[in-house]
Amino acid sequence: MMLPYKTILYLNNESRTPKYVQITNEFIKHITNGIVSPGLKLPGTRQLSQILNVNRRTVTAAYEELAAQGWIVINPNQGCYVKEKLPEIKPKSIGANPMKKETEKVFFELSIISDRKDQPKTIGYDFVVNDGYPDIRLAPLKELARNYSYISGSSLSNNLMTYRQRFYGDEVLRLELVKYLAETRSIQVDIENIMTTRGSLMAFHVLFKTILTSRNNQVIVGYPGFNEGYEAIKLAGGELNYVAVDNQGLDIDEVERLCMKKKICAIFIIPHHHYPTTVSLSASRRMELLQLAEKYGFAIVEDDYDYDFHYSGSPVLPLASTDYNGSVAYVGSFSKTVAPSLRLGFIVAPKNLIREVSFVSRYIDSFGNIAMERAVAMLFKEGSIRRHLRKALNAYRQRRDHFCGLLETELGDYIHFEKPEGGLAIWAQLKNVDLNDLIKSGEKHRLKISNESGFNFNQSSTNSLRIGFASMTVNESKNLISILKTSMLNIDK
Repeated sequence: MMLPYKTILYLNNESRTPKYVQITNEFIKHITNGIVSPGLKLPGTRQLSQILNVNRRTVTAAYEELAAQGWIVINPNQGCYVKEKLPEIKPKSIGANPMKKETEKVFFELSIISDRKDQPKTIGYDFVVNDGYPDIRLAPLKELARNYSYISGSSLSNNLMTYRQRFYGDEVLRLELVKYLAETRSIQVDIENIMTTRGSLMAFHVLFKTILTSRNNQVIVGYPGFNEGYEAIKLAGGELNYVAVDNQGLDIDEVERLCMKKKICAIFIIPHHHYPTTVSLSASRRMELLQLAEKYGFAIVEDDYDYDFHYSGSPVLPLASTDYNGSVAYVGSFSKTVAPSLRLGFIVAPKNLIREVSFVSRYIDSFGNIAMERAVAMLFKEGSIRRHLRKALNAYRQRRDHFCGLLETELGDYIHFEKPEGGLAIWAQLKNVDLNDLIKSGEKHRLKISNESGFNFNQSSTNSLRIGFASMTVNESKNLISILKTSMLNIDK
C-alpha cells in the first residue's frame, strides 16, 4: 500500500523556498524519522507530480537533489529507491555530556613582531597546489546572493545596512548556530555564548589578545602546525612552545612536561583533521588534555575548521562538547562550508570570555557585516546549508578516493601518504625528492606550490607537501597529478 504522500509531504505555496526544495526537505524529514523507510520504492515522477499537483519537472528536480545528497538512488528504468544505508552521521562522544548546572561556567581570570614572508603570487601559473580549498562551484552562492538582495531591497536594510555597533554579531545567525551546533556537534550553549568574527584568524587574534592580557604569555602549539594561526597568536603577544604531532595527534605527555616546567597560559589545538597533517586527536588524548587544563589552569583554544567533512566512520565530537570547567574557546568558520572569501567565523565560549572578547574586537571591526550575516542565517533557515553540506560531502568523498588512487599509481615512487578520514587535503611525505627542488622545478612547468612557507616549518624541514583535492574535478586532478609528476621527473633538468 502506498504512503499517503498528499498528506505527509506538506508544501507551502506562500513560501519563498522553491517547491522542489520543500519536497526535498519533507522527504528528508520523513526518512530520518522512519516514516519513509530505507529500501522503499518512491512513486514515479509523473505519479507524484499528480498527487502533489505540481509540475513533473519539480518532482524530478527534488529526486535529483535527494540523490545528490545521498538519500536515494535513481536506477534508470527501475525507479527511485531510498538508500539502505542513510547518510546521517552520528558523532562519537569523548565522554559523558556535561550536566546542566545552575551556576554559569567561568572561563578564567581575565585580565609582536611577525616574521612571516610575503604571500607567494599565483598569477601566471597554469596549475596551483592549494592546501585544501573547498569547491566554490558547489557552494550555495546563488541562494546567498538572493538573500542579500532581498535584505537590501526590504525594510531590513534600514537596520542591517547602516551604522550599528556589532557587539556579538547578528542575533538571528547566532540563534541558528545555537541549533546547528547542538544538532551536529553536541555543543549545548546559549546565544550569549556565541560571537561572530571576520574569519577564524580574527577570532584567534582577539581571543589571545584577551586571554594574554591578564595572564602570562606562554602558549603551546602543535608542530608541524598552522603557521598563519601561530602568527595571529604572536601578534597578540604570545610566546610559542612547540609540541610534536604524531599519528594520534598532539603529544599530550609532552604537553604535561611543559606544564611542569613553565606556567602555560593557553594551548592552541586543531583536534579534528590537524593542519597540515590531517590526523585527528584520539579520544583518550582529548580527555587527558581536558584533565590537564583543569589541573594546570590553562585555556584551550580549539580550531575546528572542517568538522563537517568526515568520510570514514563518525567524527569524534569537539572538545567543547565535553567541557565541564569552562576551559575551551571553540572557533568555527564558514570558509570551508560556503566560500573562503565570505570571511565569516564564530567563537563559542563561556559568557564572561565572550563579553571581554567583544570589547577587543570592536577596535578591529566595529560594525562587521550584519547584512551578510543575516543572509547566511537565512541559508540555515531555508535548509540550504545542510543541503549543500550533504552534496559537498558526497562529492569530496569521491574526489578523495579518486585523487588517492591517482597518487598511488602515478606518484607512489615519490611520495608516501595515508588516506585521510576527512578534510579537504592530503599530507604527503616526499621520497627521494627535495621539496625546495620540487618547487623550483614546478615553476619551470608553470606549477605553483602555493604557500610553501607553510610546509617548511619553524623548527626544521618536514619535506612534506599538503595537497588539496576537494576543489578539483576528476579531470582537473588528473591534470594536476600529471604536471606534478613531470616536475618531479625533471628536477635539475
